[in-house]
Amino acid sequence: MVSWGYAFKRGAVIWLWTILWGIIGGIVALLISGGSLLTYLSNPSAGLAAGAVLGVFAGVLIGVLIALIGGYAAIVKVILDSKPSA
Repeated sequence: MVSWGYAFKRGAVIWLWTILWGIIGGIVALLISGGSLLTYLSNPSAGLAAGAVLGVFAGVLIGVLIALIGGYAAIVKVILDSKPSA
């Protein structure tokens, strides 16, 4: 049986990895969305407002997917790599 101390240590590791993946996903979303908005704002007369909105949406979606999949991968990795000491 796994002790509570061991379970909380593994939970903390998963929590920290999830935070890291959230930061990585946020950076990716910011880069894609920011690049799309910067392109539009540098030349707004080109009529690319719909493209800018689509770029922001795509950036946020990709960032969220990276954060979610990374978080789930962290859970799987910590669970499968950890063996409680007897």
